[in-house]
Amino acid sequence: MQGFATTCEAIAGTTKKGLKTTLVAEYLAASTVDVAAVAAVFLSGRPFPIWEETTLQIGGRSLWRILEELSGKEEGALTAAYRRLGDLGAVAAAGLPERSASGLSVLDVEHAFREIAAASGAAAKTSLAHALLERTTPLEAKYVVKIMTGDLRIGLKESLVEEGIAKAYGGTLTSVQGANMLLGGSARLECGYFIHWDSCWRARWNRRRRG
Repeated sequence: MQGFATTCEAIAGTTKKGLKTTLVAEYLAASTVDVAAVAAVFLSGRPFPIWEETTLQIGGRSLWRILEELSGKEEGALTAAYRRLGDLGAVAAAGLPERSASGLSVLDVEHAFREIAAASGAAAKTSLAHALLERTTPLEAKYVVKIMTGDLRIGLKESLVEEGIAKAYGGTLTSVQGANMLLGGSARLECGYFIHWDSCWRARWNRRRRG
């Protein structure tokens, strides 16, 4: 997850769309198919593919209380940080104590998200979210919180994620959009699963050529 967060920082640090696309492509290409598929969903600013209609159902107030507990700071200090930064994820990065690499992977975070979504009741969801954020580095927490709140704020539109997927796997934007349409139409785009779809398509095509 640290690599994902570092990539997001680099994407946020440039206003050039071409460079943003390149950073997305390089990260996806260097990842396994499973990691890349989940990361593409995260890069779209969501914890789950949109067509799943799965939600975390954990509020900003619950996340605020978690950050207050983990940071050891008083609410006034966090409020001042939020006024200065304007983003709960940035508050997490600024307020949580430094710790060594967490070892959390993108897939670990997705698994934790699914546990939160499946949990019944606010207390259970808050406990699971607390356990997740307790394991993260401040930079990882920044983007875990951003994904949970549904807004990365790194200047990365979903169309740029699509372009990054196409660039990473030698496809075209049209082919990415075609894969998305197979998942329910252009109004239900989900970039990440193009990677699985494209990998299967390539395997079938190569078998046919060899045959």
